Amino acid sequence: MNRSLHVSMVFSVLMCTLLLVDASVAQTQDRFAISGQIRQRTEYSAKDFNADVSNPLYTFLRTRLNVGVNPTDDVKAFVQFQDSRTWGGENAAIARGTMDGNAPLFDVHQAYFSVSNVFDTKLSAKIGRQEINIGNQRLVGAVGWHNVGRTFDAARFGFQAESASFDFFAARLIGNTGNTDGDNLFGIVGALPVNEDSRFEALILMDNKTNAVVGGVDDGENMLQRFTLGATWSGSSSKFDYELEGYYQMGDQFEAATGKLGSIAASLASGKIGYLVSEERGIKLGALFTLVSGDDDPADGDIKNFDTLFATNHKFYGFMDYFVGAGSFARGLQDVAATVTMKTNDKTSLALAVHHFTSPQAFSGVDGTLGQEIDFTLNYAYNKAMSIVGGVSAFVPGDDFGGKDTGFWAYLSTIVNF
Repeated sequence: MNRSLHVSMVFSVLMCTLLLVDASVAQTQDRFAISGQIRQRTEYSAKDFNADVSNPLYTFLRTRLNVGVNPTDDVKAFVQFQDSRTWGGENAAIARGTMDGNAPLFDVHQAYFSVSNVFDTKLSAKIGRQEINIGNQRLVGAVGWHNVGRTFDAARFGFQAESASFDFFAARLIGNTGNTDGDNLFGIVGALPVNEDSRFEALILMDNKTNAVVGGVDDGENMLQRFTLGATWSGSSSKFDYELEGYYQMGDQFEAATGKLGSIAASLASGKIGYLVSEERGIKLGALFTLVSGDDDPADGDIKNFDTLFATNHKFYGFMDYFVGAGSFARGLQDVAATVTMKTNDKTSLALAVHHFTSPQAFSGVDGTLGQEIDFTLNYAYNKAMSIVGGVSAFVPGDDFGGKDTGFWAYLSTIVNF
């Protein structure tokens, strides 16, 4: 089907739905809601460590329209339409792009229904395409910074006890109902308040790739079977707040280099602490240490580099995103960082972060220094509907990173919520 015709049909169905709902809005106004967001972000990227070349500007636009309906007190339906594009990215052959209506990045970002108090119990369910954020998003997150974002086709069930809560979910990543092979993600998450000022959370994740290995000593075995176990302890005391995390991965994964399954044994540990210097001015100092395991010998059949799975990595390893790709942690990563945030007035806040990155598994002849990154961010609340966010970052590459010149990156974003 022609893409533009498909998009037109989707909008027609949406408008008809809104018209039908509008007829009964007078009686059910509290059960129906429309909201959305338009976000523009212009970026200047000079991250290639080469000062001799000119660097481009990119402007991204993400538009979201949310439709929520509560037909009963315990049942909710939610649909989120999304258009994600880069300015000037239309088909240049159609009136130099000005009349291209194909909208290749228009999608239903989320579409799910949720049920609370299932069979009059404390069990809840959410089924459909949905964002999943686990804890601080260290391993599973929606990546809101990204111009598209991440969603899962999943079923999620929650149970709320008097103090503790439990989450169970199963997501189909790759594959279809006509094929038993594919990629899947399963998870169990439990949270328990230790006291009124601290919280403990534990998780078990299992991701797999059930396609069979063909040939060799592991013929017929699954390509991937990985378990991730971890825990987070967070809280506050007086003017201090803290967060401690630890994760361990084990299982088996096929390696093309060896032609057989490798044994997974990898870990991640992180800790951060913050101190509120002035509540009135919002001045807060922070320190962070993160260690991600790496592989000292990729050919030995043991997989020691930690996989951050479906994390919102942009939050954790510097805003320039040098450490978000699949190979980012091949030799591990150590990050020592210091942060400071403050409010200049009721509408404006500033943040500064300085990172020192090293590789635990350095090549012979280098010291393992990857580089230092500085991130400066400004947030301005124009009014209750609109905010402006800007940032400037620089990365000074070390001997173990392969760059020669300092990398730069800057952005300016306007966000309107309605």
